[in-house]
Amino acid sequence: MNKGPLSISAIAFALVTTLLASAGAHAGRSCEERKATPQTIEKGLTLAAQTLAALDASGNKVVFLARAGQDLTKYGVRYSHLGLAYRQGDGKGGHVWRVLHKLNQCGASTSAIYRQGLGEFFLDDLWRYEAAYVVPARDVQEQLLALIQNDELSLRMNHRPYSVVSYAWST
Repeated sequence: MNKGPLSISAIAFALVTTLLASAGAHAGRSCEERKATPQTIEKGLTLAAQTLAALDASGNKVVFLARAGQDLTKYGVRYSHLGLAYRQGDGKGGHVWRVLHKLNQCGASTSAIYRQGLGEFFLDDLWRYEAAYVVPARDVQEQLLALIQNDELSLRMNHRPYSVVSYAWST
């Protein structure tokens, strides 16, 4: 996992590139109904616990968090989904990590913004049980935190039309 600070332009480029490349990935969500097994739940929650430990040890407030929901290796893409993970107080003197991310509505061309815990984020029928994160510069983290903790502003980031067949480098 990368832990070095990045400039806002590098982050913007990475975010746009990932979002464009992953639009066809259904954000790691298959439209096929699959019943969760004890093994997939255990793997997802183990990945969530490992990610929690790494994020806590990092001392950061906001990171770009990626997961491998689908096999996109033929496109040169390792991770199919990206979210903004952020640390917030739990009201009891501790903290939790939340993930703000966009998912398409299965079988439709629309999407919505979701706010989930790490456990939920990693229980979405993953292709590979691995994650990565990129750390923005401290000043960028502060700006992102103000944006993503504001429900009205964070919902404005959503553009409802969602192309599940989009691939930026297909032309």
